[in-house]
Amino acid sequence: MERIEKMIQAIGVGLAIFYCANFFVYASFTPQTALFPFNLVILFFLAVLLVASLGAIMFHEWARRLLILFNAFMAFTLIILISIYSREIQPVAVFVNLGAILFFNQGLVKGWFHDDPRKARRTILVIDDDEGFLRTAARIFLPKGYNVLTATSGERGLRIAKMQRPDVIILDVILPGLKGREVCALLKQDAVTQDIPIIFVTAKDSPDDVAAEMAVGAHSHLTKPADAKMLFAAVQGCLQE
Repeated sequence: MERIEKMIQAIGVGLAIFYCANFFVYASFTPQTALFPFNLVILFFLAVLLVASLGAIMFHEWARRLLILFNAFMAFTLIILISIYSREIQPVAVFVNLGAILFFNQGLVKGWFHDDPRKARRTILVIDDDEGFLRTAARIFLPKGYNVLTATSGERGLRIAKMQRPDVIILDVILPGLKGREVCALLKQDAVTQDIPIIFVTAKDSPDDVAAEMAVGAHSHLTKPADAKMLFAAVQGCLQE
């Protein structure tokens, strides 16, 4: 999921450059220009959007909301001006405004923004070789304000757990290479990771399977396909103990 974080920052930088360049273009208009004084309104919008794009790079929620709101104002204004002064306004700006609105209104993108930049975001590590389940977990937890790390093998999951020390680990039993129970046992034997609660989410749900998971140190067990509400409740339960 780190790629979403990098994408948000890259788009924030790109928008900041775009707004800054357009600000200087509209600032160069003179009172004799056909668009004067409409360019003063556009300059105000661009100034707000420039500040908001810089705030978005740091994942401030107020910046995300301003980007959506003022890109909408900007697009609406430009569409009206295009209908009147078609030669003076480039329609590409409208597409940038609409694209920014769509991007920053996505659920997966919203999850990376928070009202208090000092507030620590909880981190969940999901170890599963099912890409579909990894995407589902991201859709559940990112909009709730969690960071989501993923690994498709037990070995990679162990490395990420030791380096990142997530708050909760969601683990499958059937994995390529190291199996889920082996991963759980190794995590519980390591002083760095032994206190991280581990939730097994797997299709193996016989009493013996569940007992084996608990024996290696699991916190709880959910059976696939896991209900989103149950999965979120299980994570919340781990964090509140």
